[in-house]
Amino acid sequence: MGAAIDFLHEHGLTAKVNGRRLVVSPASKLTDDVRCYIKSHRLELLAELAANDGQERRSNWKVLRDGKSIATMIGEPMTRTEALEAARWRWPDVEVDHG
Repeated sequence: MGAAIDFLHEHGLTAKVNGRRLVVSPASKLTDDVRCYIKSHRLELLAELAANDGQERRSNWKVLRDGKSIATMIGEPMTRTEALEAARWRWPDVEVDHG
């Protein structure tokens, strides 16, 4: 899988995405050190999990109006559809492209 997921597996944990939340279980095996690791590697864990569902996700997307870049969205990995929805919440007449 990936280094972050492998770290969790080595500690007897599994991870999945539920909506926009990262769910790590079983909670009984979460130590303070593991919680700290999860917090500092959250985006990496989300990206590794997303990489295994067959959909391309990116952490940055260009927001385009009339073919010209007006902004760059940077954040959690998201599909093009998710990025377009987020961009159109603010700018209804835009498109998105790879950042």
